[in-house]
Amino acid sequence: MFLTRYFRVVQKRGTVFWTYSCRRHLNSTQTATALRPFYFAVHPDLFGKFPKERAVNDKSLKHLHEYVSSIQANQRISLQPVELNFYLRSPVSRNFKRIRINLKSKDIRQTVVSVLQACGLPLDYVNTLPKQENYSTGERANSVNWYQYEEGELRYGGEWRPKPPPLRTLIRWLKENEERLRTYCEASRQTQEEIDALCERLVSRVGVESVRWENIWGNSHYIACLRTFNNLCDAQLARMRNTVGGRHLVFGNHTGINLHGEVVLGSEDVATDWMMLLRSIQAYDPMIERLPKMEQELSGLLNDIKIMRRHHRKFLMAQTYEVLLNRMLNSLRRSQQTVSQVLGAQDLSNLVLVVECESGPLAVSNGGEFLIPVSVPANMMLKFIAENKEQAATFLIDAKYHTFYMNQTLDQCRQSLNVSQISRDEAVTPKQMTECCQRLLDNRREINHLFQGTKLKVSTYYTLMKDGELTIPWNWLGG
Repeated sequence: MFLTRYFRVVQKRGTVFWTYSCRRHLNSTQTATALRPFYFAVHPDLFGKFPKERAVNDKSLKHLHEYVSSIQANQRISLQPVELNFYLRSPVSRNFKRIRINLKSKDIRQTVVSVLQACGLPLDYVNTLPKQENYSTGERANSVNWYQYEEGELRYGGEWRPKPPPLRTLIRWLKENEERLRTYCEASRQTQEEIDALCERLVSRVGVESVRWENIWGNSHYIACLRTFNNLCDAQLARMRNTVGGRHLVFGNHTGINLHGEVVLGSEDVATDWMMLLRSIQAYDPMIERLPKMEQELSGLLNDIKIMRRHHRKFLMAQTYEVLLNRMLNSLRRSQQTVSQVLGAQDLSNLVLVVECESGPLAVSNGGEFLIPVSVPANMMLKFIAENKEQAATFLIDAKYHTFYMNQTLDQCRQSLNVSQISRDEAVTPKQMTECCQRLLDNRREINHLFQGTKLKVSTYYTLMKDGELTIPWNWLGG
């Protein structure tokens, strides 16, 4: 958000006079909300059986995103006028309407208005956002609706009351923990340098594709794992090159090969357990090659629904995943007549199914994925998909929309804030992350020096780890 502020406070005999004016342009969150109806009208996923229209909308959306991003990144000088073509699908027929949108303005509000007007979409939300906000007031001490502090107590409406406890705001919490945060960051700096050196050694000498730490424990455990594995490689370098060369190496909670084909070494396992896996690692390669074919067959049995592996379930092991796929395949192979009766010839290629558990409730995730345990009978599974396909499609498009703006806002945070890295917890949705990051950007002048060099994680609580990772809630309080 581009913000211009003018602020003045005058205090005299306990009376506060203040003036404040603010001119505000649309920020990322407001832009995302305003363009949401347009996004739902032209999203390529709505044109699954129409490749021409789908390709045009996909290409034009990318150009629109680039244009909006350039404005919000304050790169207006390099902006050139652009003409975009979109197809709108009629809600009552299968006909399409082609529209042209000419983008000339270097103002984000005018750009949003141009897009919505071209599509005949309402401007109700944009009109609720003031082009310019002006605030001015006078004396506040004499009003019974305002609090006034005197001699450590609070007077409200002529009554004396105890002073309320201070709220836990972000700035207050950061200042209370500033000394500890600096101490932890300084102590972890040398640790991080050793971690980087050990990882680089594995990449250059052993030939692993990448090294990653996915564990609840801190950097001290990570270093111990890296040292142990480097010692194993030093003892039998040629064999380890042949075994893990070209593979992704992950230090996690368990030892095995995950569903993405990555080598996972448990941080609590001993070196002997690691070597048992590494000796048989090539036996897993045929299994990893079978998984996409099984997913493709499952997709075909369910009218081309997409089978997706969720990123945060990367520690689901390949052997377990194959068993789950097999069980669902066997159930659907025996139920193709039911598939025809329930789903008919509907194209479900715009929907997503996740196979990752044996038992549990039928559900549609916030991201729009069908979460169906393999123990559920085929007729129940098919009925659930048929009844919830519209809701799932809406959730999917919404999730993609908010993910795009989250990534855009994250890029701005990395450029503007002084953090060394920024991430989010699985419990935080892309929309919540976007709101959090936008508020951090709005308050960066007050918090930049407190975030200097920290690893920031957005979750639902406050905490400070000894490796310098700072966790804050996504809905933190300001002030």
